[in-house]
Amino acid sequence: MSRSRIIGGGLAAVLAVTLIGCQQPQVDMAEMMKPPPRPAELDQLEMLVGTWEGTAEVKVVGSDEVVTGEGVETVNWDADKWVLVNHFEYQTGDEDETRGLAVWTWDAKAKKYRIWSFDNGGYCESASATYDQETKTWHFKGKSRNTVTGEKFVGKGSSQMVDDDTQEWNYTVWDGWKLRKLMEFKGTTRRK
Repeated sequence: MSRSRIIGGGLAAVLAVTLIGCQQPQVDMAEMMKPPPRPAELDQLEMLVGTWEGTAEVKVVGSDEVVTGEGVETVNWDADKWVLVNHFEYQTGDEDETRGLAVWTWDAKAKKYRIWSFDNGGYCESASATYDQETKTWHFKGKSRNTVTGEKFVGKGSSQMVDDDTQEWNYTVWDGWKLRKLMEFKGTTRRK
């Protein structure tokens, strides 16, 4: 047998093994498109569903003035109860109205709730939340920025479920480096 036949036969065998290894198994599209089981942690968000009326106080650091406001939040499930959507409107002073929405879901890998919010002031926020069952308190951490000016901020706060229909909350906002506190918010919301 000639050397070229041995090399050719060897290459043919390698090519055959390679091609056989490249064959993909049959894919069942129905099985592939089937969603994974819904995480039980999403059920924890059920306590937030409903229409809530709230009052708020805003204190700008460096000023003695406290601005008060009131508003309404409507919280409902979407996407087959995988996503919680919160539409909110708060009025402070005579002219300042903040309208927007927040979207909540469960991040199984991080073991946290993820929240994204957007409002009519150009602010967008990405936050995470955990829930302490013992104290009935949500704990939040977020990063936001104004999409018009590019300013960045960080925030941290909590919301305690005083009872099934009442939440008392607070949130503090710092500059993007968390060197200077900018604002403090606190308020109460009650289910209608």
